[in-house]
Amino acid sequence: MSIYERPESLTPWLQQGPVLMGVANVTPDSFSDGGRFSSQAGGIDYIAAVDHAQRLIHLGAAIVDVGGEASSFFRPGIASVPAEQQIERVVPVIRRLRTGRPVVRANPNLSVLISVDTRSALVAREALLAGADIVNDISAGTHDPAMLATVAELGASIVLMHMRPEQPGQMAPTYTNVVDDVCEYLQDRAMVAKQAGIAAERIIVDPGIGFGKSPADNWKLVAGLSRLVALRYPVLLGVSRKRFLAEVLPADRRSAAPEHWIDRDLATAVVTAMAMAAGVQIHRVHNVELAAQSLAITRRLADERQLSCTS
Repeated sequence: MSIYERPESLTPWLQQGPVLMGVANVTPDSFSDGGRFSSQAGGIDYIAAVDHAQRLIHLGAAIVDVGGEASSFFRPGIASVPAEQQIERVVPVIRRLRTGRPVVRANPNLSVLISVDTRSALVAREALLAGADIVNDISAGTHDPAMLATVAELGASIVLMHMRPEQPGQMAPTYTNVVDDVCEYLQDRAMVAKQAGIAAERIIVDPGIGFGKSPADNWKLVAGLSRLVALRYPVLLGVSRKRFLAEVLPADRRSAAPEHWIDRDLATAVVTAMAMAAGVQIHRVHNVELAAQSLAITRRLADERQLSCTS
């Protein structure tokens, strides 16, 4: 068993205000930053990956999300990654981060939380034993029947995300009402997670922006975030650099190429601020610095409005 004692609740972190989850993908094919930490020998440059995670923490991330499998299965050429290979990718990074015991910049009394992005119970178990706190499961525990029991056994938190299968070249699935459908699904999966032994205070829900949704669906979900917040579980929002944001950009700056990341990051920062106002508590982003600035401005304006109302 891991000697690291996971927190019983995420409440102390969420009480600090909106939480930034920085992305540290240790993969060669993630849509935005795939291959960033590949070594010249063809493996993983773990030192570079950990350095990147530490930069995210320095810039304001209270959670680092470490992933060993690209999740954009609707893109041609993206395939699932065997559990053993995911473990080889993520566990060394998690172990190095936990050994360093980084603390949250805004509150040094709190350790940085580590999340593992996986659908596999075997990967989740090894990551949790290495020191992870949260399992970020895009399948909401449906891909691997052992996932929920594993999370419950090890006293971890879990992100339950909504997704629907989407195949390369096919249209996104259709919904009667995408906000209603997503809310109902996440409420059901949260109930199943609790029945499996996961405490309610360890459950986070994610609408799954971009996973089996059209651009119009994604915008409707962003506009309806207050409905998700009303489910009374912390909401994680992952819009960072997603394709639907490109709709608002000039035609020549809509690609996902690195030189256009800043355009999508700016759009992400705007949506992040709006999501904060709607009550979203956890924001999964690539550009932590820009998101942190956006949240700081939003908080300042909210404080000023409150002062104006009470004066």
